[in-house]
Amino acid sequence: MNTQPARILIQRQNGEKVAEYSLGPGTHVVGRETSAGVRVESEFLSRIHATLHLTETTQEIEDHGSTSGTFINSVAVHGRIALPENQAVQMGDLYLTVQRDQHLTTDDPPPKLYHANDLAGGGRYALIRELGRGARGVVWLARDQHLEEQVALKRLPPELAADPVALGDLKREVQKAHRLSHPNIIRIHDLVQLPEEQPFIAMEFVDGADLSAMRAQQPDGLYRWENLAPLALQMCDALNYAHQQHIVHRDIKPANMMITREGHLKLADFGIAANSADAATRDGMEGDASGTVAYMSPQQMQGQTATPSDDLYALGATLYDLLSTQPPFHDGDIAHLVQEAPAPTLHQRLEQLGINNPIPDHVHHAIMACLDKDPAQRPADAATFGQLIHPNTAPPPVPPEFQPEAESILAEPIEKTQRYLEENLPQPVTSWWSAQSSGKQQFLAIASIVIGLIIAELAYSKLANKGFLKTIRQHHPFLPWYVAPANHGK
Repeated sequence: MNTQPARILIQRQNGEKVAEYSLGPGTHVVGRETSAGVRVESEFLSRIHATLHLTETTQEIEDHGSTSGTFINSVAVHGRIALPENQAVQMGDLYLTVQRDQHLTTDDPPPKLYHANDLAGGGRYALIRELGRGARGVVWLARDQHLEEQVALKRLPPELAADPVALGDLKREVQKAHRLSHPNIIRIHDLVQLPEEQPFIAMEFVDGADLSAMRAQQPDGLYRWENLAPLALQMCDALNYAHQQHIVHRDIKPANMMITREGHLKLADFGIAANSADAATRDGMEGDASGTVAYMSPQQMQGQTATPSDDLYALGATLYDLLSTQPPFHDGDIAHLVQEAPAPTLHQRLEQLGINNPIPDHVHHAIMACLDKDPAQRPADAATFGQLIHPNTAPPPVPPEFQPEAESILAEPIEKTQRYLEENLPQPVTSWWSAQSSGKQQFLAIASIVIGLIIAELAYSKLANKGFLKTIRQHHPFLPWYVAPANHGK
């Protein structure tokens, strides 16, 4: 029995650690309240946001009607529910994870990919920082030292690394998604399995946030259709391409949709994708209900062979959720409701919640068609759905106010400076550097650039003009007398 205290980790969406607690069995309040056992300062968290119930071996989370909500895999927590270990719980703009010590047998390989500056893949990848974690994987930002570029590494938690099903998911992710090359799908590079290392996938690094995290920062915690429309069309393009390659995603949800700083969508996580061309002949497929319950079609929930229609149902449920703050079925016996009960219309749900979010009728009808129990009544394919939600020929532009904060003109030199510092500083300094937040790293990089420019100006002025700052003064005749040349004004 594990009697060690549980480690409670609070992180931002980009993996930056905000706080860490070591708690024993008991009931612990999470929120901004000064007496809270897990006290977190965030404008998106309520004063008493949730309660964490810990025993020596289990953990449960209970939401207390918080303003921004508590979510597990994009599904809102209502009441008290069991919380899997290492499962990231979204609370406002932050994520809470409960971790406990793992007791590995002597035959288990020592876990790798735990700390910044570690090397993975036989030394090819240098870890930079953790980007995020969930029940089925942990993602790190790393540098591919062969190709000299940043990548994301996704590995299974130690307790799942020996799970044949989990490893099968991982292998299928590479085998299927490696063939996909589309601007709205995250590119998979390689599957790495080496002795004494946890298996992981190297993939394209997307500098942005997922729709689930960004939703918490929207007014009223939901999207307006004019902002969501261009992203919905990109979802359709990505799915239509994947389906043409006979690949069904099977886990469409807001958390699997990344948005870049330029406002472009990237569909992530084909870890449980199924090849619709050969699924019928693969042993063990029947009865496989992988996915996230609140977004699953009735057929997928029953374990039927995956088809593109399942992704269309999940896409409809995802848009329904993003426009109303809730998926069609979010409380009670969700599995039963998905299979038996008609989904409330999107207009009905908005009226029930007292939300004013105008949605065009043609969009409303298209989303509800995706949620039909009968696959034959859903749109024929993702391209058809795209035409239903936006019948015009030209896609709408991404509204500037929706895009994540744009990078400044210093973005490229800042990134190069950070990379140079990471690669050339002594090891003790590199360890200190990696431990800093991304904001502090950027500030220090900017400071390095500015100081370098000043030193260069001083050196050039001394050599070329035999005096400091004369280059600047010669090109700025309107500077005040204490900077301008001595003969200025004569």
